[in-house]
Amino acid sequence: MHEFTGHELSNLIDMKKLDIVVIQAELDELQKESKNKRKIKIATSNAFIIADRINTEEPDINNIPLLNKAILKSEDTTLKMMQEGNVVNQHAMIVLNKVKIIPFSNPEVQMESESFSIYTDHIMGISLSD
Repeated sequence: MHEFTGHELSNLIDMKKLDIVVIQAELDELQKESKNKRKIKIATSNAFIIADRINTEEPDINNIPLLNKAILKSEDTTLKMMQEGNVVNQHAMIVLNKVKIIPFSNPEVQMESESFSIYTDHIMGISLSD
């Protein structure tokens, strides 16, 4: 097993997160003129997650949901620890806005949330809503 050192950590990138963020940016551009905006549909091993969008903008710390604010603060702490060489986490987190979770085990029981975060290693695939 390879042990990562501080200078190597700055080169680690979660490609799945990068792909997903780029897809959302392209989708925003393609739907700019559209009245019926399509949503992101994410498949995990046990549910579909449908979100208005993946959060890609630089956040306004005074005007974001509580979960988003907590995630931003935790990422700052994690980055500091990674720079010190104590932690390696190659799976990033994405934040979804206005989310509906549809479990495969019981699709009738849907959960909704203003904000939801998911680690990229739980994402099996993405699509667009109809």
